[in-house]
Amino acid sequence: MNSESKNNINYFATLFVILTLLIFISCKEKESVNDINKVENNENELSGVEIIEDNTFELGFALTPLDPETVQQGGGHEKTSLDTLSFDRNGNSPIWRLAQWYSKYNLANAELKTEIDGSLSYANEGNSKRVALYPDNSLLLEVNASKEYDKPRSEGEPWPHLLIEQDFHENSPIVGEKKRIQFSFELKLEKEQNKMEEGTFNPSLHTAQSPCYFIIKNINENSQDYNQQIWFGIASYDYRYTETNTKERISWDIGTNTYIYQIPERQFWGNISFQDKKWHKGEADLKPLIQRAIIAMQEKSVFMNTTLDDLSITYMNFGWEVPGTFDVAVRVKNFSLKVFD
Repeated sequence: MNSESKNNINYFATLFVILTLLIFISCKEKESVNDINKVENNENELSGVEIIEDNTFELGFALTPLDPETVQQGGGHEKTSLDTLSFDRNGNSPIWRLAQWYSKYNLANAELKTEIDGSLSYANEGNSKRVALYPDNSLLLEVNASKEYDKPRSEGEPWPHLLIEQDFHENSPIVGEKKRIQFSFELKLEKEQNKMEEGTFNPSLHTAQSPCYFIIKNINENSQDYNQQIWFGIASYDYRYTETNTKERISWDIGTNTYIYQIPERQFWGNISFQDKKWHKGEADLKPLIQRAIIAMQEKSVFMNTTLDDLSITYMNFGWEVPGTFDVAVRVKNFSLKVFD
């Protein structure tokens, strides 16, 4: 064999070894990527994926106008936001909004105050609404309706709200695709004062309540029920009741022309009373409760052609609705909505 033939053999042998090594390395890299993906998927299955953003309120709150019609007519929340309540934190791009519907007074441009308990607070000029953030990232929502009403509220009159709310966009979960949708938060009633004159309280018209609501919406463009939605509610404190309810409730919201479905809140909170003014934690898997809501809504001719695979959770709010003359305050923390694949 001449030297040229030997060189060719050595060349091809070397090339073969190099190609084999490259293929081996490539396979190992793919195995590593697959292992990483498996670890991430396992972590997601174990710990879930959080849907609620900024649950420590680091980014503050974008403040709404006093009337929701201003938002509708003004082109949406971004265009009509009045102020940012930053609590001396990073309030450049708030995730949360603070809705101050139907108030005599405005929280816009309110002065930030440091309270003796270490909290930072904003109050409107009439002191009818106040919001405070504590060092443990709990949030106080206070409504003094005695400064809002000149007389007991009559049927058909609007009532003051103080709500925190956020939209779920890219992270909006499809209910049917998730094994579990775990929602939890903690609540403590701080103040409860009935300011109604004797003999004027009507429980069908007057109360103070702090429910939590989600919008459950059919987002399947091929569904006959496309864009149908409901308010999915979890009640907490309500002046009229000292125990959590054991029955579901269905009502009609005139303002949004939408049904409200409220779960039996004892399934979320347990058999407790908020009037003890202690911290209480509520927790539940929302998926079976949403399934029950579909069945209940079908009795109202809503979601007649809808399954869990068509539904998404697109929005949430929590806070005060005070259709009576009550001075009330509640403190909340650790909102979490985790989905598990």
